[in-house]
Amino acid sequence: MGNIVLRSRALSNMSDVEFEEDVDIEEDDLYDDQQNADEALSEHHLVSILRQLISSGEIQILNNDHFYSMALPVIRRRPNLEQLKKSAIYQSIKQASGYGADTSTPTEKFSLVNMLAKRQSGFGPKNGAFVTSDKCKINNLYVPNRTERTISNCNSKVFCGRFSRDGSQFVSASQDVQIRVFDATTSRYPLIRQIEAKNVSWSILDIDFSPDGEHFVYSTWADALFVSRMHDMATDDIHCLYLRSDSQKFGVFTVAYSNCGKQILAGANDGCLYAYDLVGNRRVLMVPVAAEKHDVNAVGFVDETSNIFYSGSDNGIIKLWDRRCLNEVNPEPAGVLVGHVDGITYIDSRNDGRYIISNSKDQSIKLWDLRVFSPPDAEMKVRDHLCFANWDYRWDEVPKRFYNPNKALEGDTSVMTYRGHRVQKSLIRAKFSPASTTGQRYIYTGCGTGRLIIYDALTGKIVQAIESHRDAVRDVAWHPHRSEVLTCSWDYHVNLQTYQCTENAKKKTNPNANRTRRLEDTDDESENEIPPLRRSRRIAELRRAQSNFD
Repeated sequence: MGNIVLRSRALSNMSDVEFEEDVDIEEDDLYDDQQNADEALSEHHLVSILRQLISSGEIQILNNDHFYSMALPVIRRRPNLEQLKKSAIYQSIKQASGYGADTSTPTEKFSLVNMLAKRQSGFGPKNGAFVTSDKCKINNLYVPNRTERTISNCNSKVFCGRFSRDGSQFVSASQDVQIRVFDATTSRYPLIRQIEAKNVSWSILDIDFSPDGEHFVYSTWADALFVSRMHDMATDDIHCLYLRSDSQKFGVFTVAYSNCGKQILAGANDGCLYAYDLVGNRRVLMVPVAAEKHDVNAVGFVDETSNIFYSGSDNGIIKLWDRRCLNEVNPEPAGVLVGHVDGITYIDSRNDGRYIISNSKDQSIKLWDLRVFSPPDAEMKVRDHLCFANWDYRWDEVPKRFYNPNKALEGDTSVMTYRGHRVQKSLIRAKFSPASTTGQRYIYTGCGTGRLIIYDALTGKIVQAIESHRDAVRDVAWHPHRSEVLTCSWDYHVNLQTYQCTENAKKKTNPNANRTRRLEDTDDESENEIPPLRRSRRIAELRRAQSNFD
């Protein structure tokens, strides 16, 4: 089937058809109204058919020329920090980002000059040398705040991008079936390899590196996963890992390597979670996650052990699974997390076995403590509150009630909720910032408005909202060792976001900067120059001179 160019806004408007009854009309008008009603009904059926075709991947929306930059939503309530400040993660992030576990606030200002002076004088836990938390404290002064350049201009929508764990490589995947590998050892990001993926019926949906960075796995609308070596990028060397699903139209939305590198998790549109054993070369697990076969959009491991993993699906429910006690015949989750009122789009682990964040179509990111599950009956109660049937995030306007809800969902055990970004058009992803450079102080996410949004995890406020793209930013990746974020967008671009010290930032940091500069310039030009007289002083001197002349 050929490419079809559609505008999502036009589709959503076509479905808004209303009919009036008991209205006095003329006979000629009756025919016109009946004809209009038939046309409207035909348009309504056309919309339904097109939406089903888009959902199945048979056709795709390629046009982004009419993208209009949208403002960020207005959040009327301040973030509720009550639960967050009581949690262990609050003190943990404070310590990791250089503020200590004392009464000091994470927004308290500090002097970099004093830190350097103490290091020079040998004061501190390591005879003056900066510890990791000190380095994170300094690095957090230089959070990315602008778009530096585009590193890749693809021929279609970019769906995902990922750094290798050591930060030496970056890989992106787009709808043009091309997988691009970049050298990430420097900030130049040169393209070093490119491979044409196979068995891609619509788009590459997800991609992940193996822990050693030697392989990567990607998923598509196919009954298989595809694995390839990083150093041998020939198309023939891509190996298919068949999942043997019973679904006729099968798509894998999310994949994740285990931390041992021996297994791969996958979440699919048939409502199941799959595990594939790379050593035995076979599927070892198929778990029905959602009874209604809602899409499983997020899977992953919570720590380095590879025993406990999670799933998030379109029913808005997060489930924790323990491989050691999981019975595939009658699978039961180790725990359930309830709090979102719409589908989960992505889940990221802090990799400490205790905390995860989830991004949702209900326009929120939630922080969870995995030791505190929702009540046993919460999963049944949440079904009455789900809103996914009332709107479609791919083309409808976001319901305003999502941005400023009146109360939390019953059974919600989340530690913190972050609001201010838009989740539209695609399964937008949110992640923790790197531990080695930021102390995981930030939560960053893509946005339907084409922005990169960076939240302060300890205050809930947006610290940066970088307008970088002309369409939705679906995936984001923060370099493990540098203050750089790569954003993957549906405007066909992968952009590099970095820090720039602007004049406005200087004025905000030092209000007297201009005054100091003027004094310094005066000293440089003439050390003994007499400053000009004030107006009253000039008048007095003029009168004195006239008096002496007379």
